[in-house]
Amino acid sequence: MSVKEKDLFEKILYSLADIKTSRIPGFYRLSVEQRLAFLARVYNLSKEEVAMLREGSALKINHAVNMVENAIGVFGLPLGLAANFLIDDREYLIPMAIEEPSIIAAASKAALLIREGKGFRTSVDRAVMIGQVQICNLENLDKAETTILQHKSEILENANKSIARMKERGGGAIGLEIRKFAGNKNVGPILMVHLLIDVCEAMGANTINTACESIGPLLEKYTGGRVNMRILSNLSDRRLARAEFRLPVRKLASGKMSGEEVARHLLEAGYIAEVDPYRATTHNKGIFNGLSAVALALGQDWRAIEAGGHAYAARSGQYRSLSHFEVNGDEFRGSIELPVQVGMVGGVTKSHPGVKILRKIIGVESSRQLAGILAAVGLGQTFAACLALSTEGIQRGHMSLHARSVAISAGVPSDQVEEVADEMVRRGEIKVDTAEEIYGTMRRRKLSLKRREKSAVEAFAPGKTILFGEHAIVYNYPGIIVSIDQGLRVKIRPDSDGPRFVHPEFRHAFPLPDSNRDFRKFSQAVDIILDKFNLQKEPIEIMVDSDLVLGVGLGSSAAFSVGLCRAFRKYLYQDNGAGWSDELFEAAQELEKVFHGNPSGADVASIMHGGAIWFRKSDPREIIPLYVSKDMYGVVCVVEEGGRTVDMVRKVQVHREHDRKFVDGIFDEIGDIAVDARLAFGMGDSEELGKLMSRNHALLAKLGLSTAGLDEAVDFIMDQGALGAKLTGAGGGGAVIALMPEDRRQELLENLKDRFPIVNSVKIPATV
Repeated sequence: MSVKEKDLFEKILYSLADIKTSRIPGFYRLSVEQRLAFLARVYNLSKEEVAMLREGSALKINHAVNMVENAIGVFGLPLGLAANFLIDDREYLIPMAIEEPSIIAAASKAALLIREGKGFRTSVDRAVMIGQVQICNLENLDKAETTILQHKSEILENANKSIARMKERGGGAIGLEIRKFAGNKNVGPILMVHLLIDVCEAMGANTINTACESIGPLLEKYTGGRVNMRILSNLSDRRLARAEFRLPVRKLASGKMSGEEVARHLLEAGYIAEVDPYRATTHNKGIFNGLSAVALALGQDWRAIEAGGHAYAARSGQYRSLSHFEVNGDEFRGSIELPVQVGMVGGVTKSHPGVKILRKIIGVESSRQLAGILAAVGLGQTFAACLALSTEGIQRGHMSLHARSVAISAGVPSDQVEEVADEMVRRGEIKVDTAEEIYGTMRRRKLSLKRREKSAVEAFAPGKTILFGEHAIVYNYPGIIVSIDQGLRVKIRPDSDGPRFVHPEFRHAFPLPDSNRDFRKFSQAVDIILDKFNLQKEPIEIMVDSDLVLGVGLGSSAAFSVGLCRAFRKYLYQDNGAGWSDELFEAAQELEKVFHGNPSGADVASIMHGGAIWFRKSDPREIIPLYVSKDMYGVVCVVEEGGRTVDMVRKVQVHREHDRKFVDGIFDEIGDIAVDARLAFGMGDSEELGKLMSRNHALLAKLGLSTAGLDEAVDFIMDQGALGAKLTGAGGGGAVIALMPEDRRQELLENLKDRFPIVNSVKIPATV
């Protein structure tokens, strides 16, 4: 990565509210590809790393054969990210590998609520582990104990010689403890020597075992006994991790229940888990639902952590809850304490490629930091479960997600899974045969509808305009694209002579060039979609009614492609919504190829999303809804006949071939402007956005993309009081986009309508 690219990347990290924080509204609504694009950019993942995540292929058989005996393959688990975690004033996206529905959603929901109290606070002990050496055949335990303690320094020195590298890193054997057991009728008296070892950044198993074996002969020499087992203990109670949170009680209010009522219910749930082992077992299982999922994703020994945690829960002689809830005044508090033995070096952390990727994402730098995160996730997970149990009941959310899994296993298509799952939940029957029966009924109903004479269907797709990043987008720089209020409608209605495509009508203000008068490409796109859905003989008529002007950068072909796909999906009862769908995106992109050969996807993405998006055509594409803190208003004025996109792109390409340093320097500035603009959107700084638009126009003019007419239009619009204005689209003519102050937008619209033949309004809505 060049110095300039690193600087741009750092600016993105700094400027984007939805990247610098784990609070990412609507993250769960993004497609998998959008999430991967987000991660690739934010965490600088390579194409290979993205492919590993997408395909679940991070661990291959050639890795597995060196990790376990008799390897025959690898086994996968769903991998997700828990959002919203604020731990010790630091933001975390938490990787979780888990097959159980609702775990990740519950953790994210709890973390979001706990943010209201400034997140989690953690504290973690020094990484001291216990190695055990068992000494048998002893006649006098007290005498053996005294002898061992007299030679303590020598024993520790011997242990440290065997783990010299650990000692060099600041760790090593630091103490001895002795425990005495009387034995029983089958076993004589036993002395257990505890060797305390600071394992630094390691989990420590191999180090501890080595040290324990090294001191065995010495212990036999000084005690006269026989050494039997020499191994670590997984009850690492010298290595405790703690987490806590505090919330105003009123923040717990849910539905018709006040915060005080919810708090009381939580205290009741917490109390019974502290005194009843039957409840405590399930309560602690909830803790490990989250904690172990993170430990597994990050290559930790989750079995050792769970074993130690359960043993610690029974340290009083009765198995109890590992977490605790209390109310202090108007403050609700949650806390947890448990042993957490984790490592940042050695083991799977080095041999599993997927673990390396996930460590990039979580950004953990030390074992103590990781232990605190695990404790916080465990506390958040059990808080979420108790909150659900104390209010709406655990089944509502859990069974809804479980029902989706059941529907998928029954072979229900992805676009109908939710409908089938909802019906199963309504019936209270989450079973495969129920899913099959519901889906069968749905299919029969829809087939019946298809046999009837179809009434007309209609789909709308808005136009778009590029706000920042024209032409730079082609060379993998970021851009910001917004949809406009105007667009086109595709109508499908019965026609016994069909299928028939009616000549589309597009708005125009001046004579169309020959390239735009040729509507054969639109007909070609219609033929493709008729073939796609096997409707070559369907008795229908397809009509297009458009408010968009062709050839001025308003996305007319993309709007046509999206509108056509939406209309046909609606006609076939496949989709009644207008939101994002990976399948719809790919279908519309296929049609866009008819018009533009190899489209970037920017136009289709912005039209499908509506509002404003951040776009980068990298692999995978970055298509991220823009965070906008307040409504903003703009206007697109059609000025003159536009240059052909292919010609203008070629013009820039030739210019770049002759003077790459100059052109790339301009692209660098345009890329910086896009980043600054995203920050301004997040801050609601419309004046700064206006200045950035004017700077962007000047840079495009330097590339020879503006015209005298466009420059004059920009000057006129600015004189009318706009905050900023620039050309939009390919350039060489076409349109100008301007940002208007909210209090004068109606006045400006009227003034501009007197000057320009076509004026389209643009609203950039605040992010909900």
